[in-house]
Amino acid sequence: MSARRCTRRAGRDDRGAVAILFAVLAVVLLGVGALAVDLGQAYAKKSLLQTDVDIAVMAAVAELDQEAGCNAEVVSAAEDYLTRAGNAVPGQYPIDLDGAPGDQDGFIRCPGDWKVELWAPRSEVPLGLGRVLSDDDSFDVAARAAAQVRSPAAGAVLPFFGVQGCDYGAQTIRDDSGGSATAAPVPALNPDSSTHNKAEFSLSPTSAPEGTSSMTLTLSGKFLGKADGVGFTGAGGPPHHHVAAPATTSPNTISVPVPAAVLSVPDAWYVRVLEAGEWSEQHEAQRFTVGEDKLYCDTSLEGNFGTIDIPRSDTKSFVLEHNIIRGVEPTLALHPSPAGECGGKPGSVESTSTPVDGTNCLASEPGLKISATNAGLVSGKGGLPGRLDRDSTNRCSRGGTNARTSATVLGRNINDDLLSCYVVNGAHLSDLVAGNAVGTAALSADIFASPRFFWIPVVDTDPSTGKKSWPVVAFRPGFITDQSLAATRSAPGTISALNGLVTEPSGIREVRVVLFSQDALPPTAPAVGDEVDYTGSGTKVLVLVE
Repeated sequence: MSARRCTRRAGRDDRGAVAILFAVLAVVLLGVGALAVDLGQAYAKKSLLQTDVDIAVMAAVAELDQEAGCNAEVVSAAEDYLTRAGNAVPGQYPIDLDGAPGDQDGFIRCPGDWKVELWAPRSEVPLGLGRVLSDDDSFDVAARAAAQVRSPAAGAVLPFFGVQGCDYGAQTIRDDSGGSATAAPVPALNPDSSTHNKAEFSLSPTSAPEGTSSMTLTLSGKFLGKADGVGFTGAGGPPHHHVAAPATTSPNTISVPVPAAVLSVPDAWYVRVLEAGEWSEQHEAQRFTVGEDKLYCDTSLEGNFGTIDIPRSDTKSFVLEHNIIRGVEPTLALHPSPAGECGGKPGSVESTSTPVDGTNCLASEPGLKISATNAGLVSGKGGLPGRLDRDSTNRCSRGGTNARTSATVLGRNINDDLLSCYVVNGAHLSDLVAGNAVGTAALSADIFASPRFFWIPVVDTDPSTGKKSWPVVAFRPGFITDQSLAATRSAPGTISALNGLVTEPSGIREVRVVLFSQDALPPTAPAVGDEVDYTGSGTKVLVLVE
């Protein structure tokens, strides 16, 4: 065969090979392109599916009312969202949340820790020309999400305890080192006068049961004969109510009706005598209470609640100080079956037939540990600033700004947030305490940003003296302040210089607080990133965790 014929034949062979190769490449490129289209469709469906399951699990966890196990409302909320018109993803299998996590029709479970896990029904992606590269006609895309109920404000649980019966209203933690005081000191009262009359007296009666509609109050003492009237002033200053004295007054006795506005507000009121424009001395003012006198429950000189000794995992030094600054660690929990003093080690998880997930027995001591409280609230410890060594928040200081108190303790001006600033529905502070149908709009969720807001555990028996171990029976929200329970957002009253801290040269002597119903808190709050474990009560923060 001639060389020319060989060359022509080789050329034809090469062109044939190229044609074959081109055909193969065309098929591959066509398949890859088709697969890219199919994968794009799968990606779009996956994105829609993930969005749906994220929202559905948040709707479901909002209905969770038990730590483990899904109730019917949880399942219904998830199903309702996933099947609602416009939410179904094209190609999605019919929903059936019973079964197992791998099922194509979806699955839901609530494994514990106030958590809901949800698998959406899968969506089928049919293969187009991509079948050139696959033996299957379609494939499924799946999406899963998990959400959890948490509590707002990391660091909100203080290392103090309350006692049932003295766990609402105006309360005091008092120095346990003794001292001569046998009653709460008289706060600054307004109105006042530059000079004072000489009246001295006692009251009968000294209190009125809550719900009393009318009552006569008798003042007995001396220098009462020229009195013009009798004043009732709230513990935090205004409101103030005045009653004229009888035209004929004994030098030793005055009897006047108690104003209805006083009897309608459970609070501490201070009674003084007015004569020719001069009030009796403030230190002579006598305390008259409406409702239970809760400032010094059971006449305790150590206050109504005390300190709990809970170890931390991050430090063995300054434990109480760090628990005040950062909040109690580890997690506290309700005791599932409280029955008097705990049999287990103080500050422990007592073994019961019901599973528990936190410390439910408290090592308790009455009173306030002054050195640790000074450091924890004001001066700081271990490189951490004191809890109240912060600017005021949300423009809630007495001046409507974020300024601190003008007065100092241990050389520091402190946070000046007012509890009344967070009231959003016109309620009195007494309404927050009583939970008088204040509903979901009583307090703004902004309160959780205030370092004065806290929770404390409650025990059912006053430990009296000495270190004991008691089960946690409740948790109570509170706020460090000495505002009058008659205060409102628009009428906050007169607040003491340090807004709840009573001091002496060595620092804090007493901490005044208002404990209120958890019903006053908003039912939910937005997640801001500092949430803590949910204890089964109080405001819920719904967090997408997976």
